[in-house]
Amino acid sequence: MGHLMSKNCEESKMNNTSNAKLTSAEIAALWTQYMNETASICIHKHMLEHIEDTEIRSVFEYAMALSHEHTRKIKEFFKSESFPIPIGFSDNDYIPNVPRVFSDVFCLNYLNIMSIHGCNGYSGAITTCTRVDVRNYFSECITTSVELCNQTKNLLLEKGLYLRPPVITPPDRAEYIDDKSYLTGWLGEKRPLSCIEIADIYFNLKKSIFAKAFVVFAHQVAKSKDVKKLLKKAVKTKEKHVRTFFEVFLAENLPNPSIFDAEITDSTNSPFSEKLIMFQVGFLFSTAMVYYGTGWATSPRRDLSPKYMKAIADDLDIGNEWINLMIKNRWIEQPPLSEDRSKLAEQKNE
Repeated sequence: MGHLMSKNCEESKMNNTSNAKLTSAEIAALWTQYMNETASICIHKHMLEHIEDTEIRSVFEYAMALSHEHTRKIKEFFKSESFPIPIGFSDNDYIPNVPRVFSDVFCLNYLNIMSIHGCNGYSGAITTCTRVDVRNYFSECITTSVELCNQTKNLLLEKGLYLRPPVITPPDRAEYIDDKSYLTGWLGEKRPLSCIEIADIYFNLKKSIFAKAFVVFAHQVAKSKDVKKLLKKAVKTKEKHVRTFFEVFLAENLPNPSIFDAEITDSTNSPFSEKLIMFQVGFLFSTAMVYYGTGWATSPRRDLSPKYMKAIADDLDIGNEWINLMIKNRWIEQPPLSEDRSKLAEQKNE
């Protein structure tokens, strides 16, 4: 028994040191972050070319410095394990000296929403990673991501650009649910939305509104016929989702978030490669499915479930077309795969 405990302690110590090999979860988190960071650097470069507001510029410079530091550290992790550095995105995907396509307001909202994705992504990475040095790295990432989220939100508030989520009147007392009408939503009188349902719909709306504006930009500057066709469909999909949840709030006499479409200029010259634009579109649609899923899981009112289900199905449809187009154009990079044992056995027999 003592020998078994000693062995387990030794294995535990090994897992907690940088001598242990990176796990698949750690490789996945680092690889995914590298792709997102290198894409962000390209997008930030164009935004920094044109941002006029000095406070917004300052927070973008901070974000850019973070992205460069993150990519440097990720490269170190991969090199230490003899994993190839991902291709990601580079200056080949960024076209300088192109007329601006995003207003300062859009840029600040973009950075705020991306910092929210960062907070969620890094917290997930910490829970799945094992090695202390990797967990420490992602702990640093989440700390700076929270700082970036706070900086951008504070600026939006100071400039009167942040529409707060709806406010509700305090109830008379705390109480249990004692009537199945709490679940209704199809027929008869609907109960008001709960604070949890309001929060999920509101933040899903904000992300859908932002995604729609970005896809409008992407469709406006795209050159490839196949890309424009998919992006046109993506715009209509996001328009439908925004309208669906707008109507929920209108029926409840609750305020809706602002639309961002007017923050896109009329330029048809793209500052980015179509590979980068499509990567960002894919990211927005894939993360939307995750957030819609959360809203669905936490919304007991029965009329909300089909709205979330349909939104997820719509995004999945776009996602299927997206990945086929990305593969066709060799725009999607393959993450590290596990060993194909059957193939290795066949090679040995030969």
